[in-house]
Amino acid sequence: MAGIIYSIKKNRLEKSYISGFIADENSDRLYIDPNTGIHRLYTDAIDSAQEGCEWGRFSFAAQLTENMAMYVYAFASDVNNWYDNEGKNFLLADVLRSDEVPDDDKKRIFNNENGLRYVGRNDVLLYRLKGRYLFLAIEILGSGDGYIDRLKVDMKGDYFMDAFPAVYRERDSFFHRFLSIFSSIHGDIDREIENLPKLLDPDSCPRECLAIYAGWLGIDLSGDFLTEEAERLFVKEAYSLNRMKGTKACLKRVIEIVLGEEAIILENNTIRSYMTPAEIRENGLPEGGIYDINVLIRKSLSDTDRRQLGFLLDQFKPLRSRLHLIPLRDTADLDGETYLDMNAVISGDHIGVMDDDMEIGDGVILDE
Repeated sequence: MAGIIYSIKKNRLEKSYISGFIADENSDRLYIDPNTGIHRLYTDAIDSAQEGCEWGRFSFAAQLTENMAMYVYAFASDVNNWYDNEGKNFLLADVLRSDEVPDDDKKRIFNNENGLRYVGRNDVLLYRLKGRYLFLAIEILGSGDGYIDRLKVDMKGDYFMDAFPAVYRERDSFFHRFLSIFSSIHGDIDREIENLPKLLDPDSCPRECLAIYAGWLGIDLSGDFLTEEAERLFVKEAYSLNRMKGTKACLKRVIEIVLGEEAIILENNTIRSYMTPAEIRENGLPEGGIYDINVLIRKSLSDTDRRQLGFLLDQFKPLRSRLHLIPLRDTADLDGETYLDMNAVISGDHIGVMDDDMEIGDGVILDE
């Protein structure tokens, strides 16, 4: 049983009672709902599959405002049954996650002779608890912002007691609790070291690290205008983008990552080979030198987004070249549900339309 850690992640949280929290879709974090002042979590039963199991430590990360009060409840039992006033038998886990059972009744279950209650602590020792099933609850009172995250139960609780003679190994003694302070620090550091590969993985690292990793690879992602998915793609493709730097393919890929669509890139020296200066001006293209590049984009961007996109593209453009971001005009599209009969006509700009009852004599001439 030594070394077993139960992490309370999405699969357990989905089976728990949650009120006053907002679950994050992309992580195991529970955010405080600012619209209510009562926030409760009754976790699903943790089954050790061992009668009389001794429990170690319960810890989690919490960030709350000063006006909030936090309570942690815990108890263990070898049975998972509960009887109501009429003598009906229910699963204890079902009672705790039920909306129909009053919160006072749930707290009475925790306030038995085997229960523990802590105030304002997110790292508690469970040495007094014995039982196959462990039940945990967190209650936060007060309005504001914050979250709870990384909930886990360490079965061992400490890693130093086994190094001492048996006479010193009295469970839940002063010496045991004193060593648990250093054991907890050691355990946290050890787990952080084990999680270092995840911290350096672009798919699993915190978003705050992505801009740093991109900077190591020579890409400046400052500006806070990219989505998290785009930032992760830049870090993962940084090596290939640097190898293609200065090419048309590189610029196209950068725009595809940022905007999610393919752009049209036209070099001025190519345009001049098949368009006259008058046609260039008529189509809204800038008249520049042979090193000017026109990037035609379909998505509508604000002035700020255009400047930030231009700043990013400048890191990958060819030397001495100038980029011009040109938004394309909006056009009408027909979706898959559109039906046109045999007489339907889609026309462009027109000056006038004659209906079916209009008659034109022999002497009428229509001129544009």
